[in-house]
Amino acid sequence: MHAVITPNSSTTGISKIKVSSPQFANGEWEYHISGNNEKPKEVKSRTNPFLEATIFIVLSYVQPTEPFDLDIQIYSDPGYHSQEDTTSKKSANGNKKFLYHSRAITEVEKTGLGSSAGLVSVVTTSLLSYFVPGIETTNKDLLHNVAQIAHCYAQKKIGSGFDVATAIYGSIIYRRFQPSLINDAFKILEETPDKFTEALKSLIESNWEFRHERCVLPPKIKLLMGDIKGGSETPKLVSQILQWKKDKPEESGLVYEQLNNANVQFMKKLGELEELYKSNPESYTDELKSLIEAIQDVRKGLQELTNKSKVPVEPSVQTELLDRCEELPGCLGGVVPGAGGYDAISVLVLEDKVDEFRNSTAKNLAYYHDVYWVDLEEEAEGIISENPDDYIGL
Repeated sequence: MHAVITPNSSTTGISKIKVSSPQFANGEWEYHISGNNEKPKEVKSRTNPFLEATIFIVLSYVQPTEPFDLDIQIYSDPGYHSQEDTTSKKSANGNKKFLYHSRAITEVEKTGLGSSAGLVSVVTTSLLSYFVPGIETTNKDLLHNVAQIAHCYAQKKIGSGFDVATAIYGSIIYRRFQPSLINDAFKILEETPDKFTEALKSLIESNWEFRHERCVLPPKIKLLMGDIKGGSETPKLVSQILQWKKDKPEESGLVYEQLNNANVQFMKKLGELEELYKSNPESYTDELKSLIEAIQDVRKGLQELTNKSKVPVEPSVQTELLDRCEELPGCLGGVVPGAGGYDAISVLVLEDKVDEFRNSTAKNLAYYHDVYWVDLEEEAEGIISENPDDYIGL
């Protein structure tokens, strides 16, 4: 997700923020700001909860004293949305290329990669970079805290926060912050709104004590995500799991312990393989068996979670698809990502076998559940500064 912010020389004395998403029909929102602690009002009453929440939280934090007039242009990479009914467009210098949709953003199907978290993260960063120049390169923790609060405020709930954290920091192992941190601030907003600004500033600038460690795929391995266009309601799946955990704490505790151990082993293997490739590349491929076994253990944990909770985290139709993909040359294994369900799978494939793997599924689409492989790349970095000239002409 990309955000290009441009200040205008305003003479009206009214603070304004105009956000455009030219890749989508009707992708424009204009907000007039009557006060730093007031929720922004869109001039044509067009709702976009994620933009509204981000603008509100950022302005509540920075408390600007002078009027401002800002234009923000948003661009999103093709992996976030369905690519049907699109045309490709390049920037004037050819350095950026995006797909333009014929439909409104609310009508285009998402692929489930966290587009709202990406949007909130780049809009948060662009606004803070204007009000607090240099913040985008010097204090990612602060960017993270503001974006997490804004995203939670828009969703009206405290999620895992993983999508925002990866948008800010890149590819990471993540242990979440305590939800009470943000809940307490929202409680103040509801009960004593005049104290919210002070509480918000204190929260944003405090140490949240959550963990994020760098985590990358070992060399010569690619991550592929398959879009199946089935669709799953993440909040519904999560709420059902939470109910099961509440009803059966002992049973769920054992399942989660098994799954956590499998996840830890998998991440440990990633690190070991990266080091092995540096020290002894000849034996690298021989050790990939341990990664395959680690993925199988993760799947066993997810299947146990499905069976015991009666929630389709890895439903049988996805088990069938993953099993079939794992039989193909070069496939190390895969899982149903996110909260599970019917809308996607992700697999690890040897780099030199990716084309063969994709061609195999394309030749027999029905057998592979009409899976469409989204064009994705792993990013070691999250938020980065780009050259604004690369977006001219889009």
